[in-house]
Amino acid sequence: MRFLPTGADIPDDLIRAVTNGNVTFLCGAGVSHRAGLPMFGQLTADVYSRLGASPDDESAERRAIDNYEYDRALGSLEKRTRLPKAPSLVRDAVSELLKAPKRPLPDHAALLGLSCDAEGRPRLLTTNFDTLFERAGRTLGLSGVPSQAGISIPRAGGERDFGVLHLHGRIADRSMRLEASDLVLTSADFGDAYLRNGWASRYIEDRMRLGTLVLVGYRAEDAAMRLLLEALDADRDRFLDLGRIYAMEKGSPGSASIWKAKGITAIEFADYDAIYATIREWAQYNANPRSYGLARLTSILGTGAAGANP
Repeated sequence: MRFLPTGADIPDDLIRAVTNGNVTFLCGAGVSHRAGLPMFGQLTADVYSRLGASPDDESAERRAIDNYEYDRALGSLEKRTRLPKAPSLVRDAVSELLKAPKRPLPDHAALLGLSCDAEGRPRLLTTNFDTLFERAGRTLGLSGVPSQAGISIPRAGGERDFGVLHLHGRIADRSMRLEASDLVLTSADFGDAYLRNGWASRYIEDRMRLGTLVLVGYRAEDAAMRLLLEALDADRDRFLDLGRIYAMEKGSPGSASIWKAKGITAIEFADYDAIYATIREWAQYNANPRSYGLARLTSILGTGAAGANP
């Protein structure tokens, strides 16, 4: 189904799965970037600036940034700027730089609307540290939706498996009465979450067994997604009962092939505005398919009638 002329075709089975509450949207930095927050590369540059440091001070950090491995650069920066038994200046800077801007959040609200489970409760997974989904929920009157973060995320498929689920942790937000959690920010954090301890990998594997996963706000080449996408790909090879994975992304030469190599079906758009316009339109449809269909039919018939007049 194509919700807008400028949008992409959304597979019918995916639309049905969303309507039935069997889809989990996994949202990345691209969603919050549209609300004014930085992508990982810019965030890294801003952290260096805030700390009065430069990646040129350490050749390993310069190489990491040149290779888009921002988690490794921040890990090295944290080690050389953190005093014994003192808070991390890097993490403090990240928390300050990702404070929620005061502006409407229509994209976040639409994604929350699409993310409802079979009982009508939002269940949205994000690797973002910010609290924009919680703020969007408040504007929708969803103040009772829990916000869970990091290793404390409820077991996938359990009784508490709903709310805004921050896979990589969450910064504090006083206005939302949310405390900070540990962040999966540096290469060491990613190694613990996906390899040594492996709690994030296990969670994603369980999530994929319960339904369809849709990635929004990521690029196939994102360094921050490296271990997550590798975990998804490895699980796909080992287990045949895993749900399908889609990625809504701006198309570029070879991008669909890169997603396909990771076992992910790309739904590609001409630009980012078309992606989020489609998401907002889809959310309207999902809220009441019958009313949406009638309104759309009336619009089409009305346009046709107008066009028939001399």
